[in-house]
Amino acid sequence: MKTKKTAVPAWLKKYKVGSGRISYRGERFSYSILRKEFELRLPGFVGFPEGHLFISEDVPKDYRKPILIHEFVEFTEFAGQVDRCRRAVVRELFHAPKGEEYSRYLEYRKTFFERLIEFYRDSNDVSDEFKTEIQGSYKLLKQLVAQQGVKNLPAECLGGRSLKEFENLDVYERRKIILKED
Repeated sequence: MKTKKTAVPAWLKKYKVGSGRISYRGERFSYSILRKEFELRLPGFVGFPEGHLFISEDVPKDYRKPILIHEFVEFTEFAGQVDRCRRAVVRELFHAPKGEEYSRYLEYRKTFFERLIEFYRDSNDVSDEFKTEIQGSYKLLKQLVAQQGVKNLPAECLGGRSLKEFENLDVYERRKIILKED
């Protein structure tokens, strides 16, 4: 398994407090853990500037991998596509904690996108397209949180199957469902 490393941009170095690696689709990616002081107005921040993944130290450890996968997928696999952020949420949910923790994870991400929308509401630093993208993710997460009494992952994430049906599929069939997502 090959690890992809990118140099930490100089403007991030003073905030770096750690690093980690995640595996995704047979590749390993390095990321930096930054002090929350990097952006106090946006708890749980994450980014992928200049090809370098980073995440706030205040993101719970069990949540880092799915959030970083979201960031990577949105800006590589889905780059330039419409609805890329919402589609990245769908992809991230394959890696989200399961069981009771899944509901807490959904709430955490919904709250993050709520804050992100507010953070950029009156900003000229991002495009209207970006604002539309994050609103799409927020709407999906809000819907999922409203359904959190349901113990299964959303059917959209499982190719229309229940979690039990999905878990009974072989690895090849699961991969086809994940990769077919459009």
